[in-house]
Amino acid sequence: MPKLKMPRRSPALDMTPMVDLAFLLVTFFMLTAQFRPEEAVAVDTPASTSESPIPMTNMMTIVVDTAGHVYWDFTDKMVRFAVLEELGKRVNYTPSEEDKVKFANVGPVGIPIQNLQAFLALDSGDERKEYTRQFQGIPIDSTNNQLRDWILVTRTIFYNDAKENPIVALKADGNTNYSRVAEVIRTFQAPDIMISKFKMITDLESSRM
Repeated sequence: MPKLKMPRRSPALDMTPMVDLAFLLVTFFMLTAQFRPEEAVAVDTPASTSESPIPMTNMMTIVVDTAGHVYWDFTDKMVRFAVLEELGKRVNYTPSEEDKVKFANVGPVGIPIQNLQAFLALDSGDERKEYTRQFQGIPIDSTNNQLRDWILVTRTIFYNDAKENPIVALKADGNTNYSRVAEVIRTFQAPDIMISKFKMITDLESSRM
């Protein structure tokens, strides 16, 4: 009886599922990776005799530097995306995906809302710092209190998702004129905001023993 010869075929491997998986992993890491933020605003915080842990998530920080300039910051980048989109609507600005990524990593922001588009169009952190120096921080004048808008938009977005308000912190330079800090606190206590409890960020005073 003649010997049967099996046809020889080259082994084939369908790489499509592996390619799909690779793209899914790349997308996942792009959305969840924490990029190194740009250098924060230099603030020499006053000393205190007690210290409580600073939350790493769900915290909105209002920063007042030594010149009295006011900045807004938030820890969660998805909230930052939504804040940028909502504030952009107020000045007829639709941020691109690249703008959102930049905004998520610029750290504290201290410019008028109408200048956000020009701010995010800049390529480097140094250019954005230089651009920020042209302004007196976020306006908090009685006739143009944009800090109120930043706070209201942030709290609304966060509350709609988490069903609670974010933690609020005030970080002020120890050499800042107190009247400027008082203006920020008055904004916290405005009837439509009513922030009566917030954290003060300070440095732990060294022991004298």
